Amino acid sequence: MLSLVGVPACSDVAEDPAYDCSLDGRKAFVADIMTDYYLWYDRVPPVDIAAAQSPEALLAAMTFRELDHWSGMQRTFERREFFDQGRFQGLGYTLGQDAQGLLRISWVHEGSAAGRAGLDRGAVILGVNGRAIAELSPDELGAELGRDVVVHQIRELDGTIHDVELVQGDVEITSVKNETVLDTPSGPVGYLMFTTFVLPGEDELKIAFADFRQRGITRLVIDLRYNSGGLLRTAALLGSLIEADAAGQPLIVETYNQRHSNLNRERLMFETQEGVNASHVVFLSSGRTASASEQVINGLGPYVKVDVVGSRTLGKPVGADSWNHCEYSITPITFHSLNVDGGGDYFDGIEPVCEVEDDLLHRLGDPEEAQLAAALRLLDGQPCASTNGASTNGASTNGASTNGDSTKAKGSAARIGRAGPAELGNLPAGPMPNLPGWY
Repeated sequence: MLSLVGVPACSDVAEDPAYDCSLDGRKAFVADIMTDYYLWYDRVPPVDIAAAQSPEALLAAMTFRELDHWSGMQRTFERREFFDQGRFQGLGYTLGQDAQGLLRISWVHEGSAAGRAGLDRGAVILGVNGRAIAELSPDELGAELGRDVVVHQIRELDGTIHDVELVQGDVEITSVKNETVLDTPSGPVGYLMFTTFVLPGEDELKIAFADFRQRGITRLVIDLRYNSGGLLRTAALLGSLIEADAAGQPLIVETYNQRHSNLNRERLMFETQEGVNASHVVFLSSGRTASASEQVINGLGPYVKVDVVGSRTLGKPVGADSWNHCEYSITPITFHSLNVDGGGDYFDGIEPVCEVEDDLLHRLGDPEEAQLAAALRLLDGQPCASTNGASTNGASTNGASTNGDSTKAKGSAARIGRAGPAELGNLPAGPMPNLPGWY
Protein backbone atom coordinates (compact mmCIF):
# COMPACT_ATOMS: atom_id res chain seq x y z
CA MET A 1 0.00 0.00 0.00
CA LEU A 2 1.17 3.48 -0.78
CA SER A 3 1.30 4.63 2.79
CA LEU A 4 3.57 7.65 2.56
CA VAL A 5 2.06 9.77 -0.22
CA GLY A 6 1.21 13.18 1.14
CA VAL A 7 3.70 13.21 3.99
CA PRO A 8 5.72 16.40 4.40
CA ALA A 9 8.81 16.95 2.26
CA CYS A 10 10.59 20.13 3.09
CA SER A 11 13.97 21.77 3.43
CA ASP A 12 16.24 20.45 6.15
CA VAL A 13 17.05 22.82 9.02
CA ALA A 14 20.18 22.20 11.11
CA GLU A 15 19.55 20.71 14.51
CA ASP A 16 19.61 23.31 17.30
CA PRO A 17 22.12 22.33 20.00
CA ALA A 18 19.93 24.03 22.61
CA TYR A 19 17.55 21.08 22.49
CA ASP A 20 18.81 17.68 23.58
CA CYS A 21 17.26 14.36 22.64
CA SER A 22 15.65 13.66 25.99
CA LEU A 23 11.87 13.47 26.09
CA ASP A 24 11.69 16.96 27.56
CA GLY A 25 14.15 18.31 24.99
CA ARG A 26 12.22 16.87 22.07
CA LYS A 27 8.91 18.20 23.41
CA ALA A 28 10.44 21.65 23.96
CA PHE A 29 11.61 21.68 20.34
CA VAL A 30 8.10 20.84 19.11
CA ALA A 31 6.46 23.42 21.37
CA ASP A 32 8.78 26.22 20.23
CA ILE A 33 8.17 25.51 16.54
CA MET A 34 4.39 25.32 17.00
CA THR A 35 4.24 28.63 18.89
CA ASP A 36 6.47 30.47 16.43
CA TYR A 37 6.53 29.22 12.81
CA TYR A 38 3.20 27.36 12.77
CA LEU A 39 0.76 29.09 10.40
CA TRP A 40 -1.92 29.14 13.11
CA TYR A 41 0.47 29.80 16.00
CA ASP A 42 -2.10 32.17 17.55
CA ARG A 43 -4.77 29.43 17.55
CA VAL A 44 -2.75 26.68 19.23
CA PRO A 45 -4.92 25.15 21.98
CA PRO A 46 -3.61 25.45 25.55
CA VAL A 47 -1.79 22.25 26.47
CA ASP A 48 0.14 20.85 29.42
CA ILE A 49 3.51 20.25 27.79
CA ALA A 50 4.90 18.36 30.77
CA ALA A 51 1.97 15.94 30.71
CA ALA A 52 2.34 15.03 27.02
CA GLN A 53 3.49 11.42 26.68
CA SER A 54 5.55 12.01 23.52
CA PRO A 55 6.55 14.73 21.03
CA GLU A 56 4.05 13.25 18.56
CA ALA A 57 1.24 13.51 21.13
CA LEU A 58 2.26 17.09 21.93
CA LEU A 59 2.22 18.06 18.26
CA ALA A 60 -1.24 16.55 17.85
CA ALA A 61 -2.50 18.40 20.92
CA MET A 62 -1.15 21.74 19.63
CA THR A 63 -2.64 21.40 16.16
CA PHE A 64 -5.45 23.74 15.06
CA ARG A 65 -7.82 20.94 14.09
CA GLU A 66 -10.44 23.14 12.44
CA LEU A 67 -8.23 23.60 9.38
CA ASP A 68 -5.07 21.56 9.90
CA HIS A 69 -5.18 17.86 9.09
CA TRP A 70 -1.57 17.51 7.99
CA SER A 71 1.03 18.70 10.51
CA GLY A 72 3.04 15.72 11.66
CA MET A 73 6.33 13.98 12.38
CA GLN A 74 8.24 11.13 10.79
CA ARG A 75 11.70 9.65 10.85
CA THR A 76 14.07 11.78 8.79
CA PHE A 77 15.53 8.86 6.86
CA GLU A 78 12.04 7.79 5.75
CA ARG A 79 11.23 11.30 4.50
CA ARG A 80 14.51 11.54 2.59
CA GLU A 81 14.10 8.06 1.13
CA PHE A 82 10.63 8.91 -0.13
CA PHE A 83 11.13 12.40 -1.56
CA ASP A 84 14.81 12.33 -2.55
CA GLN A 85 15.06 8.73 -3.74
CA GLY A 86 11.45 7.98 -4.68
CA ARG A 87 11.26 4.84 -2.54
CA PHE A 88 9.21 3.48 0.34
CA GLN A 89 8.35 0.17 1.99
CA GLY A 90 5.11 -1.55 1.04
CA LEU A 91 3.34 -3.77 -1.49
CA GLY A 92 3.21 -1.20 -4.30
CA TYR A 93 -0.44 -0.71 -5.22
CA THR A 94 -3.39 1.50 -4.32
CA LEU A 95 -7.03 0.50 -3.94
CA GLY A 96 -10.41 1.90 -4.89
CA GLN A 97 -14.05 0.85 -4.79
CA ASP A 98 -16.17 0.50 -7.90
CA ALA A 99 -19.87 1.37 -8.18
CA GLN A 100 -20.81 -2.08 -6.85
CA GLY A 101 -18.58 -1.70 -3.79
CA LEU A 102 -15.97 -4.18 -5.01
CA LEU A 103 -12.39 -3.53 -3.92
CA ARG A 104 -10.25 -3.05 -7.03
CA ILE A 105 -6.63 -2.16 -7.67
CA SER A 106 -6.42 1.42 -8.90
CA TRP A 107 -2.80 1.46 -10.07
CA VAL A 108 0.51 -0.24 -9.45
CA HIS A 109 4.13 0.85 -9.15
CA GLU A 110 6.06 -1.29 -11.61
CA GLY A 111 9.09 -1.42 -9.28
CA SER A 112 7.29 -3.22 -6.46
CA ALA A 113 6.13 -6.64 -5.35
CA ALA A 114 2.72 -5.95 -6.95
CA GLY A 115 4.30 -4.80 -10.18
CA ARG A 116 6.62 -7.78 -10.41
CA ALA A 117 3.64 -10.10 -9.81
CA GLY A 118 1.84 -8.58 -12.81
CA LEU A 119 -1.04 -7.00 -10.91
CA ASP A 120 -2.77 -4.18 -12.75
CA ARG A 121 -5.65 -1.72 -12.61
CA GLY A 122 -9.11 -3.18 -12.37
CA ALA A 123 -8.28 -6.49 -10.69
CA VAL A 124 -10.73 -7.30 -7.87
CA ILE A 125 -9.36 -8.35 -4.48
CA LEU A 126 -11.76 -11.03 -3.24
CA GLY A 127 -9.85 -11.95 -0.11
CA VAL A 128 -6.58 -11.63 1.80
CA ASN A 129 -4.80 -14.26 3.84
CA GLY A 130 -7.74 -16.65 3.49
CA ARG A 131 -10.33 -14.13 4.69
CA ALA A 132 -13.05 -12.77 2.39
CA ILE A 133 -13.02 -8.99 1.91
CA ALA A 134 -16.75 -8.83 2.64
CA GLU A 135 -16.12 -10.21 6.14
CA LEU A 136 -13.41 -7.72 7.10
CA SER A 137 -13.86 -4.36 8.78
CA PRO A 138 -11.65 -1.52 7.48
CA ASP A 139 -9.34 -1.93 10.50
CA GLU A 140 -9.12 -5.68 9.99
CA LEU A 141 -8.39 -5.23 6.30
CA GLY A 142 -5.64 -2.76 7.14
CA ALA A 143 -4.11 -5.20 9.60
CA GLU A 144 -4.14 -8.02 7.05
CA LEU A 145 -2.58 -5.84 4.35
CA GLY A 146 0.11 -4.76 6.82
CA ARG A 147 1.44 -8.29 7.38
CA ASP A 148 4.92 -9.12 6.10
CA VAL A 149 3.45 -11.61 3.62
CA VAL A 150 -0.01 -11.06 2.15
CA VAL A 151 -1.79 -13.69 0.06
CA HIS A 152 -4.38 -12.06 -2.22
CA GLN A 153 -7.23 -13.83 -3.94
CA ILE A 154 -7.55 -11.90 -7.20
CA ARG A 155 -10.16 -11.83 -9.95
CA GLU A 156 -8.72 -10.32 -13.12
CA LEU A 157 -10.74 -8.28 -15.60
CA ASP A 158 -11.05 -11.37 -17.81
CA GLY A 159 -12.68 -13.28 -14.94
CA THR A 160 -9.67 -15.41 -14.04
CA ILE A 161 -9.37 -16.08 -10.29
CA HIS A 162 -6.01 -16.89 -8.73
CA ASP A 163 -3.89 -16.30 -5.62
CA VAL A 164 -1.00 -13.85 -5.54
CA GLU A 165 1.49 -13.81 -2.65
CA LEU A 166 3.19 -10.46 -2.07
CA VAL A 167 6.00 -9.70 0.38
CA GLN A 168 6.35 -6.23 1.92
CA GLY A 169 9.50 -4.59 0.60
CA ASP A 170 11.15 -1.77 -1.27
CA VAL A 171 8.90 0.08 -3.70
CA GLU A 172 10.37 2.26 -6.43
CA ILE A 173 7.85 4.99 -7.19
CA THR A 174 6.62 5.24 -10.77
CA SER A 175 5.85 8.95 -11.15
CA VAL A 176 4.76 9.12 -14.80
CA LYS A 177 2.45 6.43 -16.16
CA ASN A 178 0.74 5.77 -19.47
CA GLU A 179 2.12 8.75 -21.38
CA THR A 180 0.45 8.75 -24.79
CA VAL A 181 -0.81 10.97 -27.61
CA LEU A 182 -4.45 10.49 -28.55
CA ASP A 183 -6.03 11.47 -31.86
CA THR A 184 -9.28 13.43 -31.58
CA PRO A 185 -11.53 15.13 -34.17
CA SER A 186 -9.95 18.48 -33.33
CA GLY A 187 -6.34 17.28 -33.23
CA PRO A 188 -3.89 15.40 -31.00
CA VAL A 189 -4.02 15.45 -27.20
CA GLY A 190 -1.16 14.53 -24.88
CA TYR A 191 -2.09 12.44 -21.83
CA LEU A 192 -0.10 11.26 -18.84
CA MET A 193 -0.77 10.23 -15.29
CA PHE A 194 1.48 11.83 -12.67
CA THR A 195 1.43 9.98 -9.36
CA THR A 196 3.82 11.72 -6.96
CA PHE A 197 5.87 14.93 -6.77
CA VAL A 198 9.28 13.44 -5.88
CA LEU A 199 12.76 14.23 -7.20
CA PRO A 200 13.18 11.13 -9.43
CA GLY A 201 9.87 11.99 -11.10
CA GLU A 202 11.35 15.18 -12.53
CA ASP A 203 13.34 13.30 -15.17
CA GLU A 204 10.27 11.22 -16.00
CA LEU A 205 8.27 14.40 -16.57
CA LYS A 206 10.96 15.91 -18.78
CA ILE A 207 11.11 12.79 -20.97
CA ALA A 208 7.32 12.75 -21.41
CA PHE A 209 7.08 16.47 -22.23
CA ALA A 210 10.02 16.29 -24.61
CA ASP A 211 7.91 13.82 -26.60
CA PHE A 212 4.88 16.12 -26.43
CA ARG A 213 6.97 19.07 -27.59
CA GLN A 214 8.52 17.14 -30.47
CA ARG A 215 5.04 16.12 -31.62
CA GLY A 216 3.66 19.67 -31.41
CA ILE A 217 1.17 18.97 -28.63
CA THR A 218 -0.61 22.02 -27.21
CA ARG A 219 -3.64 20.36 -25.60
CA LEU A 220 -3.08 18.22 -22.53
CA VAL A 221 -4.82 15.93 -20.09
CA ILE A 222 -2.81 15.59 -16.86
CA ASP A 223 -4.15 12.83 -14.63
CA LEU A 224 -3.73 13.74 -10.94
CA ARG A 225 -6.59 11.67 -9.56
CA TYR A 226 -4.32 9.68 -7.20
CA ASN A 227 -1.65 12.33 -6.63
CA SER A 228 -1.79 13.64 -3.06
CA GLY A 229 1.25 15.82 -3.49
CA GLY A 230 4.98 16.07 -3.06
CA LEU A 231 7.75 18.62 -3.50
CA LEU A 232 6.80 22.10 -4.66
CA ARG A 233 10.02 22.38 -6.67
CA THR A 234 8.64 19.49 -8.74
CA ALA A 235 5.28 21.26 -8.93
CA ALA A 236 7.06 24.32 -10.36
CA LEU A 237 8.66 22.05 -12.96
CA LEU A 238 5.29 20.61 -14.00
CA GLY A 239 3.84 24.10 -14.34
CA SER A 240 6.86 25.19 -16.38
CA LEU A 241 6.54 22.18 -18.69
CA ILE A 242 2.84 22.81 -19.27
CA GLU A 243 3.07 26.55 -19.94
CA ALA A 244 6.48 27.54 -21.24
CA ASP A 245 5.27 31.10 -21.95
CA ALA A 246 4.90 31.68 -18.19
CA ALA A 247 8.62 31.29 -17.44
CA GLY A 248 9.62 33.82 -14.80
CA GLN A 249 6.07 34.17 -13.48
CA PRO A 250 4.81 32.92 -10.09
CA LEU A 251 3.08 29.57 -9.97
CA ILE A 252 2.59 29.71 -6.19
CA VAL A 253 2.68 32.61 -3.72
CA GLU A 254 3.65 31.32 -0.27
CA THR A 255 2.62 33.46 2.70
CA TYR A 256 3.75 32.81 6.29
CA ASN A 257 2.28 33.99 9.57
CA GLN A 258 2.74 37.61 10.62
CA ARG A 259 5.80 36.77 12.71
CA HIS A 260 7.66 35.54 9.64
CA SER A 261 6.28 37.63 6.78
CA ASN A 262 9.92 38.11 5.70
CA LEU A 263 9.70 34.53 4.39
CA ASN A 264 6.79 35.34 2.06
CA ARG A 265 7.89 34.63 -1.48
CA GLU A 266 6.92 33.55 -4.95
CA ARG A 267 7.70 30.15 -6.43
CA LEU A 268 8.48 30.89 -10.05
CA MET A 269 8.07 28.87 -13.20
CA PHE A 270 11.20 28.73 -15.32
CA GLU A 271 12.55 28.02 -18.78
CA THR A 272 12.95 24.36 -19.68
CA GLN A 273 13.77 22.99 -23.10
CA GLU A 274 11.05 20.34 -22.81
CA GLY A 275 8.20 22.79 -22.12
CA VAL A 276 5.16 23.17 -24.36
CA ASN A 277 2.92 26.19 -24.85
CA ALA A 278 -0.38 24.66 -23.83
CA SER A 279 -3.57 26.21 -25.15
CA HIS A 280 -5.87 24.14 -22.94
CA VAL A 281 -5.11 21.70 -20.12
CA VAL A 282 -7.61 19.42 -18.39
CA PHE A 283 -6.68 17.96 -15.01
CA LEU A 284 -8.30 14.71 -13.84
CA SER A 285 -9.05 14.74 -10.12
CA SER A 286 -10.48 12.87 -7.16
CA GLY A 287 -10.69 13.25 -3.40
CA ARG A 288 -7.09 12.00 -3.31
CA THR A 289 -5.88 14.95 -5.41
CA ALA A 290 -4.21 17.25 -2.90
CA SER A 291 -1.53 19.76 -1.97
CA ALA A 292 1.06 20.19 -4.75
CA SER A 293 -1.46 18.81 -7.26
CA GLU A 294 -4.04 21.41 -6.25
CA GLN A 295 -1.41 24.12 -6.24
CA VAL A 296 -0.47 23.37 -9.86
CA ILE A 297 -4.15 23.50 -10.89
CA ASN A 298 -4.72 26.72 -8.96
CA GLY A 299 -1.41 28.28 -9.99
CA LEU A 300 -1.78 27.73 -13.74
CA GLY A 301 -5.29 29.22 -13.90
CA PRO A 302 -4.10 32.81 -14.48
CA TYR A 303 -1.92 31.78 -17.43
CA VAL A 304 -3.68 29.09 -19.45
CA LYS A 305 -7.16 27.69 -19.99
CA VAL A 306 -7.66 25.15 -17.18
CA ASP A 307 -10.51 22.71 -16.59
CA VAL A 308 -10.94 20.01 -13.97
CA VAL A 309 -12.74 16.71 -14.61
CA GLY A 310 -13.48 14.05 -12.01
CA SER A 311 -14.51 14.73 -8.42
CA ARG A 312 -13.80 17.46 -5.88
CA THR A 313 -10.18 17.56 -4.71
CA LEU A 314 -9.14 17.13 -1.08
CA GLY A 315 -8.65 20.82 -0.25
CA LYS A 316 -5.16 21.61 1.06
CA PRO A 317 -4.18 25.18 0.14
CA VAL A 318 -1.31 25.22 2.65
CA GLY A 319 2.18 23.80 2.95
CA ALA A 320 4.86 22.99 5.51
CA ASP A 321 8.54 23.37 6.18
CA SER A 322 10.61 20.72 7.94
CA TRP A 323 12.92 20.85 10.93
CA ASN A 324 15.19 17.91 11.79
CA HIS A 325 15.81 17.01 15.41
CA CYS A 326 17.02 13.76 16.98
CA GLU A 327 16.45 11.60 13.89
CA TYR A 328 12.92 12.96 13.41
CA SER A 329 11.48 15.58 11.07
CA ILE A 330 8.71 17.82 12.35
CA THR A 331 6.65 19.23 9.49
CA PRO A 332 4.03 21.69 10.73
CA ILE A 333 1.91 23.72 8.34
CA THR A 334 3.76 27.01 7.93
CA PHE A 335 2.42 28.81 4.86
CA HIS A 336 -0.69 29.53 2.84
CA SER A 337 -0.51 28.82 -0.91
CA LEU A 338 -2.09 31.28 -3.34
CA ASN A 339 -1.86 31.92 -7.06
CA VAL A 340 -0.64 35.18 -8.57
CA ASP A 341 -4.21 36.56 -8.57
CA GLY A 342 -4.63 35.83 -4.83
CA GLY A 343 -6.83 32.77 -5.35
CA GLY A 344 -6.29 29.89 -2.98
CA ASP A 345 -8.77 29.37 -0.14
CA TYR A 346 -10.01 26.00 -1.38
CA PHE A 347 -10.18 24.23 1.98
CA ASP A 348 -13.35 22.56 0.66
CA GLY A 349 -11.48 21.37 -2.41
CA ILE A 350 -11.49 22.43 -6.05
CA GLU A 351 -14.80 21.64 -7.73
CA PRO A 352 -14.60 19.98 -11.16
CA VAL A 353 -16.30 21.46 -14.19
CA CYS A 354 -17.42 17.90 -15.02
CA GLU A 355 -18.17 15.49 -12.20
CA VAL A 356 -17.19 11.98 -13.34
CA GLU A 357 -16.53 8.94 -11.17
CA ASP A 358 -13.27 6.99 -11.39
CA ASP A 359 -13.69 4.20 -13.95
CA LEU A 360 -11.76 1.20 -12.64
CA LEU A 361 -12.89 -1.05 -15.49
CA HIS A 362 -10.70 0.67 -18.09
CA ARG A 363 -6.93 1.08 -18.22
CA LEU A 364 -5.37 4.47 -17.59
CA GLY A 365 -4.90 6.29 -20.87
CA ASP A 366 -7.74 4.40 -22.57
CA PRO A 367 -9.89 7.03 -24.35
CA GLU A 368 -12.97 5.04 -23.27
CA GLU A 369 -12.10 5.48 -19.57
CA ALA A 370 -14.82 7.74 -18.16
CA GLN A 371 -12.77 10.66 -16.85
CA LEU A 372 -10.46 10.76 -19.85
CA ALA A 373 -13.40 10.46 -22.25
CA ALA A 374 -15.07 13.47 -20.62
CA ALA A 375 -11.83 15.46 -20.81
CA LEU A 376 -11.45 14.67 -24.52
CA ARG A 377 -15.01 15.80 -25.14
CA LEU A 378 -14.25 19.12 -23.45
CA LEU A 379 -11.14 19.57 -25.56
CA ASP A 380 -13.23 18.90 -28.68
CA GLY A 381 -15.70 21.61 -27.68
CA GLN A 382 -18.49 19.22 -26.70
CA PRO A 383 -20.44 18.93 -23.44
CA CYS A 384 -18.70 16.57 -21.06
CA ALA A 385 -20.73 13.60 -19.92
CA SER A 386 -20.94 11.56 -16.73
CA THR A 387 -20.57 7.81 -16.77
CA ASN A 388 -24.32 7.44 -17.37
CA GLY A 389 -24.19 9.78 -20.35
CA ALA A 390 -25.92 12.73 -18.70
CA SER A 391 -24.34 16.13 -19.08
CA THR A 392 -22.71 17.36 -15.89
CA ASN A 393 -21.21 20.60 -17.08
CA GLY A 394 -20.51 23.30 -14.56
CA ALA A 395 -18.75 26.63 -14.89
CA SER A 396 -15.36 26.43 -16.55
CA THR A 397 -12.46 26.81 -14.15
CA ASN A 398 -11.23 29.86 -16.00
CA GLY A 399 -14.59 31.59 -15.97
CA ALA A 400 -15.02 31.25 -19.72
CA SER A 401 -17.30 28.89 -21.59
CA THR A 402 -15.62 25.76 -22.84
CA ASN A 403 -16.04 26.30 -26.53
CA GLY A 404 -13.12 24.28 -27.81
CA ASP A 405 -11.20 27.08 -29.49
CA SER A 406 -7.46 27.13 -28.98
CA THR A 407 -7.19 30.71 -27.74
CA LYS A 408 -5.53 30.86 -24.35
CA ALA A 409 -7.70 32.21 -21.57
CA LYS A 410 -6.56 33.34 -18.14
CA GLY A 411 -8.42 32.09 -15.13
CA SER A 412 -8.28 30.33 -11.81
CA ALA A 413 -9.64 27.06 -10.53
CA ALA A 414 -13.37 26.88 -9.82
CA ARG A 415 -14.81 27.92 -6.48
CA ILE A 416 -11.49 29.22 -5.16
CA GLY A 417 -11.47 32.13 -2.75
CA ARG A 418 -9.35 35.24 -3.29
CA ALA A 419 -7.13 36.86 -0.73
CA GLY A 420 -6.93 40.61 -0.32
CA PRO A 421 -3.66 42.50 -0.86
CA ALA A 422 -2.93 42.54 2.88
CA GLU A 423 -2.70 38.74 2.90
CA LEU A 424 -0.13 38.72 0.13
CA GLY A 425 2.46 40.67 2.06
CA ASN A 426 5.69 41.91 0.52
CA LEU A 427 6.82 39.29 -1.96
CA PRO A 428 10.34 39.18 -3.31
CA ALA A 429 10.62 38.65 -7.04
CA GLY A 430 12.37 35.28 -6.60
CA PRO A 431 13.94 32.99 -7.56
CA MET A 432 12.50 30.65 -4.96
CA PRO A 433 15.08 29.34 -2.48
CA ASN A 434 15.09 25.73 -1.41
CA LEU A 435 12.12 25.91 0.93
CA PRO A 436 9.70 23.37 -0.49
CA GLY A 437 6.47 22.88 1.34
CA TRP A 438 4.92 19.50 1.84
CA TYR A 439 3.15 17.60 -0.55
